[in-house]
Amino acid sequence: MTHPTSGGAEGVREGGRDGGGSRMPGRMFPVAGPGNGLADHYIDAIAAALDKSRRPATLRAYERAWERFRVWAVSEGLEPLPADPLTVAAYLAYRAGIGRSASTLAMDRKAISFHHGKRGYPSPTAAEGVKATLAGLRNQAAEEGRGDPKQARALTATALRAIERTAHRQRRGPTGRTESLEAAQHRGDVDIALASVMRDALLRRGEAARLRWDAVEFWSDGSARVVIRRSKTNNASAVLYVGMRAAKALRRIRPADAEAGDRVFGLRSGRSIANRIAAMARAAGLGDGFSGHSPRIGMAQDLTAAGVGLPALMVAGRWKSERMPAYYSRAQSAGRGAVANFYANGAAPGGGG
Repeated sequence: MTHPTSGGAEGVREGGRDGGGSRMPGRMFPVAGPGNGLADHYIDAIAAALDKSRRPATLRAYERAWERFRVWAVSEGLEPLPADPLTVAAYLAYRAGIGRSASTLAMDRKAISFHHGKRGYPSPTAAEGVKATLAGLRNQAAEEGRGDPKQARALTATALRAIERTAHRQRRGPTGRTESLEAAQHRGDVDIALASVMRDALLRRGEAARLRWDAVEFWSDGSARVVIRRSKTNNASAVLYVGMRAAKALRRIRPADAEAGDRVFGLRSGRSIANRIAAMARAAGLGDGFSGHSPRIGMAQDLTAAGVGLPALMVAGRWKSERMPAYYSRAQSAGRGAVANFYANGAAPGGGG
């Protein structure tokens, strides 16, 4: 029994190079052979698991990054698959030269590695020369002041209050027409609920887009809980707290005839969420730079300023690594550091040298 669309059972057993879209990477089973005696139903189970080994959004990002690399390689007269490590190093240097960030270069490297692996080729990105080139490009960016990731502006509690004050004002649409009072009221209610719930639950934009009413539970004390069944970093479900103010905003937008599977905010993608956050911030006079990450960053900063430590912050935001929450809240952490405490405790300026 074979599966032509996914490389087939022999692709798993032998790690064969099909040159096409095999989803069963040979490099994952480098010593498997046709005499291992595995029944086809085991092969089918492995193939199904490998199909789910990357999230759809990650696969789409890999596809876009791979296509950019492929087009560049062909334009330079170079072979994209299998690519020589020197070709990959040159591509990364090219991408850095046109201003791409270190995180973008890392995505390029992962995409190239993934596409080689799923076709049964060894990854050229594993070469020491490619690793050293990438490290050198990161160091160059840091020396030139380009090393830090670009951070969305934080939607703090103060920013949320500004949005609440202005959310129901009528706006002019892209066609030049002003929305009705009724439309402004409903849109404003959704804006407030979206920003509030994303902050309280530290939701990622994709999580907010996927949230359904059957994952929302209102409690008798006025708060609410939302269940995130899958996240970016964890396939296990998470139950997240939503405070009374945000829960009230959530109740306000729930239709009387809402079905369990209806989307809470009525937005179908993370991009739509990001655009909505940016629009409400501009309308509130907060300016540009806000995105779908802004509520999460804003709550991380507010929690840190309130004295929440990094371990508890990581739990609240479901971060597995301390790198990003520490980066988001670095200014607030500095405000609670040793020097800040020194002055807060009444130390006189000046002193001995």
